[in-house]
Amino acid sequence: MSALTSNIPIVDHDELIHSHPVPTLLIDKGGVVLFVNAAAEQMCNVSRSAMIGRVVYDVIDMDRSYRQRMSDAATSALFAHRAEISVGGRKAIFVDMQMVPYGHSGHRILALIPAQSDAELMGGAIGRSGRAAGGAASMLAHEIKNPLAGIKGAAQLLARKTDASGERFTTLICAEVDRIATLIDQMEHFSRGQPIACGPINLYQPIHQAMETARARQFPGVRFAEDFDPSLPLVQGNHDAMVQILLNLVTNGCEALGGRDDGVVRLATAYRHGLSIDNGDGRGRIALPIEVSVSDNGPGVPADIRGDLFDPFVTTKREGRGLGLALVAKLARDMGGTVQHMRDGEWTRFRVHLPVAQKGRAA
Repeated sequence: MSALTSNIPIVDHDELIHSHPVPTLLIDKGGVVLFVNAAAEQMCNVSRSAMIGRVVYDVIDMDRSYRQRMSDAATSALFAHRAEISVGGRKAIFVDMQMVPYGHSGHRILALIPAQSDAELMGGAIGRSGRAAGGAASMLAHEIKNPLAGIKGAAQLLARKTDASGERFTTLICAEVDRIATLIDQMEHFSRGQPIACGPINLYQPIHQAMETARARQFPGVRFAEDFDPSLPLVQGNHDAMVQILLNLVTNGCEALGGRDDGVVRLATAYRHGLSIDNGDGRGRIALPIEVSVSDNGPGVPADIRGDLFDPFVTTKREGRGLGLALVAKLARDMGGTVQHMRDGEWTRFRVHLPVAQKGRAA
């Protein structure tokens, strides 16, 4: 044994798990409780001895679909956002429920993490954010629309005199002007709570448009990387809203890199099983399996503003107005989805989760 390892104390793992602040249970392949830590005892308001040996859903009241999956030995993993449970005879609470396999005997570890509210998930105080951002947008709408019309007219005149390579950029200018004009119309309704029109969309069309616009800005030292799942189904969303979400996130990532020569902005798509949310609209829990993430290897968001990151007028940019991420959160919510921020090692990630397109409707 080296001098370094000899100074490391032996850890009592049982005591460590008992002391862990996250309510944690160990259940067997049939859902019978084998172990409960102190945090789970406190959350359930039931003693450890009264819980061990009982089926988990006899102790914790939960939705039937979760009960079925926990009693099914073939289900080793589960993740549910804002699952509603009732424990110890108290009123219902919401938790992020995570179940993962443990060992080789079919045992599972079940963690019950007190869930953030939907408003906190999407950046906090969405209603207040929407009203403030909408008020600011309404004041600017008239002043922005007039020069936009002039820009589009100039681009159309240039298109008549340019070659095929230049026409690509004039077409992009016109498309962006139209999209921004539509966005301004949407933002004028921002504070009124009027939903945007959603339908089945191919996610890669707004991704392509956002990336074309970002590349045209020629951010120095930034390399774009892509990791796409080509088998994704159609998404229930809005094309222009998705372009705006992605363009805001990609632009923020490029600007966060500050011109460094090794900067990378990475776009990825994936199908994630298990994530769902209750938007409070009476439809119950809605699955959000489609994930679009925008990541950068910049310095990250300062710790003191992470909790308010999606609020209007919160920004780290000297010339910023702090409306971009508030709008991202609002647009994601209007499409029935969510957006999350996280720091993962050297990467800052923004992950947008969206529902699959409704069946029986044409694309």
